[in-house]
Amino acid sequence: MHLNVRQASRGDVRRIAEIHVRSWQAAYRGILPDDLLDSLSISERELSWNVLLSGDCRLTLVAERSDGALTGFCSLATPSREEGVGEETAEIGALYVDPDHWRMGAGSAMLSAALEKLDANGWRDAILWVLPENRPALAFYERFGFVVEQGIEKREERSGRSVIRLRIRLPALRDA
Repeated sequence: MHLNVRQASRGDVRRIAEIHVRSWQAAYRGILPDDLLDSLSISERELSWNVLLSGDCRLTLVAERSDGALTGFCSLATPSREEGVGEETAEIGALYVDPDHWRMGAGSAMLSAALEKLDANGWRDAILWVLPENRPALAFYERFGFVVEQGIEKREERSGRSVIRLRIRLPALRDA
């Protein structure tokens, strides 16, 4: 399947919101509480994405099939929203693919394009947060050279369940 990776537009907001909700519900089932996943709202995500796409510090890419259908999105924050990571560090805030299109190349195409853009614009490295139970995601990012930053994690409460997120880093974009 041929994929085009391009900058997201306002016309993509509804589909990005759908992918965001569907991918969370599929990827995090059994990791996050069912009531949280079942309560996710495409309409609420759509409102959030309208705001995010109007910001000036975020680059959002989409993977588009040759028939024009969107299969995934990747959102970057430049610079990273995290304190203490350095001014030359970008953050991959989200990378999600519609579950019907998992393992068909959209995630790799978007991450490769995102890393190329970051490198071309002088970003030194990139970070992102991942749930340790999401082994497919960890393996995916490790194939691109990301490594878990030992001892750096976030703990939060989600629907009565303690959730841990690990920070992973691609130490040198030019080596990616």
